[in-house]
Formats: sequence, structure tokens, C-alpha cells
Amino acid sequence: MIQNRYVAIFITLGILIAMSFGTIFTKQSFESISPGIFVYLTIGIAMISMMVYTFLIKKERIPTELMSKRVWMFIIQIGFFNFVTGTLGVYALNFMPATTNTYLTNFIGFITMGMSILILKEAPSLFQVLGAVIAFSGLRIFFPDLPQGGELIGILLILISISGIAYTNNIARKLAVETENKISNNIISTLAIMIGAPISITIYLIIEGLPTTMPSLGTWGAILFVGIFNRAVGLTVWNLILRTLRSYEASILGASTVIWTSILAVLMLNEQLLVNQLIGIGMMLVGLVLVQVRTGPIKTMFKRKKKLAALSSEEIIEE
Repeated sequence: MIQNRYVAIFITLGILIAMSFGTIFTKQSFESISPGIFVYLTIGIAMISMMVYTFLIKKERIPTELMSKRVWMFIIQIGFFNFVTGTLGVYALNFMPATTNTYLTNFIGFITMGMSILILKEAPSLFQVLGAVIAFSGLRIFFPDLPQGGELIGILLILISISGIAYTNNIARKLAVETENKISNNIISTLAIMIGAPISITIYLIIEGLPTTMPSLGTWGAILFVGIFNRAVGLTVWNLILRTLRSYEASILGASTVIWTSILAVLMLNEQLLVNQLIGIGMMLVGLVLVQVRTGPIKTMFKRKKKLAALSSEEIIEE
């Protein structure tokens, strides 16, 4: 477990930047391979990578003495919502522009924050709520055009995807808290992908079938990068930092991928950033800083007001 919260934030930003590279590589790959085939190939590689790393290289074992029915249910949910419904966000690119896809995906922070209040009882502070509002207001400015009616199928797929991932963000943290971090993060991630990946691969194989042409070396490079870093390493590191950061803190940090992806798009895809996009990035950076400020939950403010009111009443009585 990462003891220092700021180290966890730094590691999170590092993996998010790596995942942004994966997003660029994914967009480039869609010119020669369909999203569905790309998804099941990357998930297959991620599953194999995690199994080799955990069971062969690290030689870890499944701690059967700690694996209660409740723990297994948590892991099954993480696997299903991350690798089955969670992949719908990539497949939604068939029905909408990449900018609209990114715009909708980054609302995952709000959903995670709302779920964390119910599932984890982790109430955000006033600064964190303010930071979330500013960050997502920045997203609204960054993407001024709202999704149109013809993109409804894609919108539905995105909403299912981010709702499932937001749920697993909270479940992963709840699992870590309830087990007191006694179960290896590698074991949790590997078991989750071993459960979810075969289901996802089967579904996309039925929908897309096998590739009709052999992907190029560049596409295979993208598949390997995304499979290993975005899916295998990404999930493992994400579950690790959720042992330190609250689920909504990590999730809203995740929204910063729009910043890194945009910068990389300028450098690698020769895209240009407009003034409204620069303003949106600036607002998001301010919001992301505020979200990391823990000054006490909002509900404590109301308690303080009640205490102040009670003290004032006592003073009046004494007079």
C-alpha cells in the first residue's frame, strides 16, 4: 500500500499520461482495425500478461483463507464491470466522434463521487465539491457542442460503461478497506481480469468475428501497448492507489486524461487546440487541485453551524 497520499497522486498522474498515449494509439489503430477486434485483442493480451506476471514471475498464490464469498463477489463485480460493460466506451466510437466520446466519459468523476457517498459513506469536502464543479465546467467549455440525437446509441453505451467503472472504483476501495489490504493487489487484479476478459472476448468475437486481414506491425504495437499498460498495468495501479485515495478523488484525477490526450494529439496527430479548449484545460487544472483538498466533509459544516447556534442560545440564556 502507498502510505503517502501525494505519492499516490503522482503515480496516478503517471499512469494516466501513459494511458493517454494508449488513447492516441487506439485512435490511430481504428484506421485499420475495428473497435471490437481491438478490444478483444487488447483484453486477451492484458489477461495473459497479468497471469504470467502474478503467478509465474511474482509466484503469488490465491489466499484461499481470505477469500470469503463476499470477497469473491467484489472481485466478480470488478471483473465484469471493468472488462465487459467497461469496454462499451471504446465500442461507442462506432456511433460518435472521439471528442464527444471523451466528453461523456469524463463525467465518470461525478458518478463516482455520488456512489461513494452511498457505498463508502465518504462525504466530499466543500473544496472537493467546488473542485469537481470547476473541473467539469471546464469540460463543458472544452467541448462546446453537446451530443446530437443521432448519437443516442453511443451515449447509452458510454453511460453504461462509465456507470459500471464508477461502481467498480467504489467496490475496489470497499474491498481494500474491508480486507484491510491483506489480499495482494496483483491477485485481485488478475482474478478480476480472468473473470471478465473471457466474457468480453466471447461477446466481441460473436459481434466482430476474427480479423479479415492481419494487423500491421504498428497496429500490433498499439495493441500490445494498450493491452499491457492501459488494461493490465492500468487496472493494477488503479486498484493500488484506491487503497490510499478516495474513489472520487482518483476518478476526478482520471478526468485529467483529456488534458494529456489533447497535448499528445497536438504533438502526434497535428491537431490544434482552440481558445475555448485552453480555457477548459485551465479550469480543469484548478478543479483537480481543489479536489485533492480534504478539509472535512460538507456535513461537518452543518454540525458546526448547529453548535454555533447552540452556543449562541446558551449565551443568551446566561445573559
